[in-house]
Amino acid sequence: MDRIEAMRAYVRLVERGSFTAVAGELRVKQSTVSKWIAALERELGARLMDRTTRSSHVTEEGQRFYVKAREVLDAYERAVGAVGPGDGRLRGRVRMNVPVVFGRRFVVPIVADFLREHPDVEMELSFDDDYVNLVGDGHDLSVRIGEPVDSSLQGHALGSTQRRVVASPAYLRAHGEPRTVQALSQHQCLLHNRLSAGAVWTFSRGDLRQRVKVGGRVAADNSEAAAALAREGLGICMLADWLVDHDIQAGRLVSLLDEHAPLRAPVSALTPPGRRIPRRVQALIDALRDGLFYKLSSGVDVFAKKNDRPV
Repeated sequence: MDRIEAMRAYVRLVERGSFTAVAGELRVKQSTVSKWIAALERELGARLMDRTTRSSHVTEEGQRFYVKAREVLDAYERAVGAVGPGDGRLRGRVRMNVPVVFGRRFVVPIVADFLREHPDVEMELSFDDDYVNLVGDGHDLSVRIGEPVDSSLQGHALGSTQRRVVASPAYLRAHGEPRTVQALSQHQCLLHNRLSAGAVWTFSRGDLRQRVKVGGRVAADNSEAAAALAREGLGICMLADWLVDHDIQAGRLVSLLDEHAPLRAPVSALTPPGRRIPRRVQALIDALRDGLFYKLSSGVDVFAKKNDRPV
């Protein structure tokens, strides 16, 4: 038994709660993971998990072992990094989760450059607009727009993106144009969450901050879908400038309340709490920061630039 691999399998099993998921992550058979755990239990003389046909639960001894095993694995990775390969090349796998539209347009081109520069790095890239459980889902980092929901995560600033309030000419002809921030509460607004929750939009004008609670009959958890619904005249929407500027220029959407700018949305890389960041993950964060900071601040669309065509 390779004790390091067995320990790694056990730690991931505690964090993910699934033999199948851990086997897939480590690229071994599920029976191999089970054998490793059983071998650890024999060597330790303690039961780490209570297993049934439907579920498994960490024992008190298993929880204590998990804490120490996590420390050992972190120390082992630091030791490997200290001596590392003589050529200094980055190696290993990075598991990253990104928002669907932003990830496709902005993150993917940077990741492509990063992978070309570091051919020994493997990448598992998933797309989701909801906040993910970094530890439970096995991600090394996620990229998110807006204030992080989980304050325990380590945040790494990548930049920020400006937002605009927009509506179609057809909507404005039918319902009129809001002339004040508070007037938005009287309009149909397209939400980026559940209908029942509503939303609070915050604006700034000089040192003045204004907040307004908005609602509507349509919600979408995808920003491209929200932009399409706005173009169809179904409501007013707050979206990133890089997503709607082409529509504004083409006359499909109208920018509203420009004198009251929506607050810029921070863009962050989030990593699990209390862990040393592997060198390959830190290098990717640095690449994202370098690639995104100027583009987001200046309004340059990385996707459009690389493909030499408008989005």
